[in-house]
Amino acid sequence: MLARSKLLESDYDQTPTIPPETREQLRYVSKDGKCRVNLCHISERSRFLSDIFTSFVDLQYRWFLFVFMMCYITTWLLFALLYFLNALFRGDLDLEEHPTSDHLNQRTCYIGIDGFISALLFSVETQRTIGYGSRTVSPTCHEGVLLVMVQCIVGSMIDALMVGCMFVKISRPKKRAQTLLFSRTCVISNRDDQLCLMFRLGDLRESHMVDAKVRAKLIKSRQTAEGEFLPLEQTEINLGYESGSDRLFLVEPQVIQHNIDSNSPLWELGPEQLRRQQFEIIVILEGVVEATGMMCQAKTSYIETEIEWGARFEPCMTLEKGAFRVDLRRFHATYQVPLPSCSASQTQRFMSLVDFKHFRSVDAFSRWRLLRSLRVNILTDVHYNRFIYSTRTM
Repeated sequence: MLARSKLLESDYDQTPTIPPETREQLRYVSKDGKCRVNLCHISERSRFLSDIFTSFVDLQYRWFLFVFMMCYITTWLLFALLYFLNALFRGDLDLEEHPTSDHLNQRTCYIGIDGFISALLFSVETQRTIGYGSRTVSPTCHEGVLLVMVQCIVGSMIDALMVGCMFVKISRPKKRAQTLLFSRTCVISNRDDQLCLMFRLGDLRESHMVDAKVRAKLIKSRQTAEGEFLPLEQTEINLGYESGSDRLFLVEPQVIQHNIDSNSPLWELGPEQLRRQQFEIIVILEGVVEATGMMCQAKTSYIETEIEWGARFEPCMTLEKGAFRVDLRRFHATYQVPLPSCSASQTQRFMSLVDFKHFRSVDAFSRWRLLRSLRVNILTDVHYNRFIYSTRTM
């Protein structure tokens, strides 16, 4: 019940009760793109065995190398035991210890095997096709020839599986995501007379992403009108899907913008509401790695304390000596710009009041309530000064 009360929040009126250190630990996605979701009480673990290749590749490197070595060691020991038992039951070990004639090798199944260690060496030489020549199987021993054939087939299957898994493990696009940069913070400011949420992303490699796309989601808890609690509701943040702005030619760092309009989940949020909210913005960058042709995905997140109100990113690209130069030292740098301390919806309502004919039709008490609800702090704005002057002269 306590965990539920921490997540539960009303419409833009919640006061934060979680310390910053605890809030940082409650991220849905960490800054480096790792999802902090743990699956518990999985009853049908046999499902992982049905896709054993993916399960093996997803292992951590220490377990991956452990399984890699154990596959070979187990098969070497298993076939060494079979060779040893076969030689023991046939009496080859006694003949090797007490040779009596030159025709002894014609009756033995395994030549040069006098114990388990020599059988193990024979198993390793057979599977790895070393063939020193001192240990061999007699052509008159049919079960020995069959064991050698089976071990060669099993060894080839293990080689194919292990080499394939190792290649996929090393060339996984997760490592490619380490060279994709996201800005540490988001900024909110006006761009082309439109309030926008912006963040910056870039690529450190000269081999660029092919068909790069970016999308974002807002993760926020809420309670429905029927009383149902939605702990982590995902809301899409439009980054220009309809216009194609979400498709990137990621050669230089680019600033991605989200227009805060009536369809935006940030429509009713001003700087004060942002500080009181508990939400998270997940940014996902997807593209094809040019070198390998594999799909790569990089993720990051921004919580409410990582959004700067009234700020823009500093330019980091200049033209020098006929070439473009990117200064990555300024990749995360921002600077403050004047911006009203009100939400996009409040700004739109204020701009609609510039129509004096509409405002004159409202009674004095409604004017006062409307002005109080706006809470605008844009005394330097020309439209606002005109608006205040007109109200005084009515």
